[in-house]
Amino acid sequence: MRSQKYLIAAAILSTVVVGATGCSSSSSSSSDAAVGATSGGVTTITVGATFPADDILNYVEQSQAAAAGLDITVTSFTDYTTPNTALEDGSLDANLYQHLPFLNNFNTNNGTHIAPVGKVYFPALALYSKTIKSVDDIQNGATISIPNDPTNELRSLNLLQKAGLITLNEGATGVVGDIATNPKNLVFQELDAATLPRALDENVAGIANLSFALPAGLTGDQQILTEDVDGTLYTNLLATKEGHENDPAIQKLYELLTSKQTQDWITSEYKGLVLPSSGPAS
Repeated sequence: MRSQKYLIAAAILSTVVVGATGCSSSSSSSSDAAVGATSGGVTTITVGATFPADDILNYVEQSQAAAAGLDITVTSFTDYTTPNTALEDGSLDANLYQHLPFLNNFNTNNGTHIAPVGKVYFPALALYSKTIKSVDDIQNGATISIPNDPTNELRSLNLLQKAGLITLNEGATGVVGDIATNPKNLVFQELDAATLPRALDENVAGIANLSFALPAGLTGDQQILTEDVDGTLYTNLLATKEGHENDPAIQKLYELLTSKQTQDWITSEYKGLVLPSSGPAS
């Protein structure tokens, strides 16, 4: 297995770069060469990922790739922007880390041409606390930290509405200004996703993406509210450039990521905090 770990030296980038410049405006077409380099019957494919997707990809590389004629090079990232810009500029053949609302929003705001291949796993967004055991224990005026990117902020506000902590205006788009009622006068601290686990040292509770919660040592016992799996839009997807969704190497990789062997490993490894999935993105 060849695994490249790229550390992003600069401060963690905002999850969505609105109006970013320098993004390619030309999309790939189905006439482009297939992704990956093939030699001796083995196709090398480079895939970008954040945690836990990089671990899932490494498991597939170690356990199933060789027999399928693939050599998976895993490039790990610590932000939510670079995996898509690297896919757009051709540095990656695919990535695994984002859900469909994020992907669509990223394409709209950045002029990129990222296409979903299919569902792989669901990392439930959760409200965590180090000091209380129930949503009912949240006191008036408490500070709750939430992610500041548009898709996950709306996702978080919907989760808090489900718990009865707030209500949202009809047509909410994912900003604190969409809150219609706030009976406990809660204060919402909007933060970059990577910093949310640290905010729990100061705030009574906070919502965190699992890709940052697990590395920070947060556990299921500290979750006081979690998302429902049924009907969710937020299952993470294998993605590639437009026009390459049906390339043989991409389809083979997706087959391995959604094999029973891989799905059983996900269930066992993450103790229910990450759930395996499969099927079309929409």
